[in-house]
Amino acid sequence: MVKASKLNCSFSTLGVGNQFVQQAERLGLHNLGDMMKVNLVKLKKHKEFTFMWYADMLDLLKEQGLLRQFQENQLS
Repeated sequence: MVKASKLNCSFSTLGVGNQFVQQAERLGLHNLGDMMKVNLVKLKKHKEFTFMWYADMLDLLKEQGLLRQFQENQLS
């Protein structure tokens, strides 16, 4: 189980780039917890979504040890 405090960390405190943070905010994502709860089908339909940003998101989740849980969440 992931600590709630980790999920509430803003992207900027995790050291990700400003461009990633700005695009995430335009997508309505402000922290790791938002990412973990996101509906991927709806996210991909958002006008601000790009696959380059999505690849960066997956890298961030992997770095934080959350990628597997994210994938499982998408399947349920």
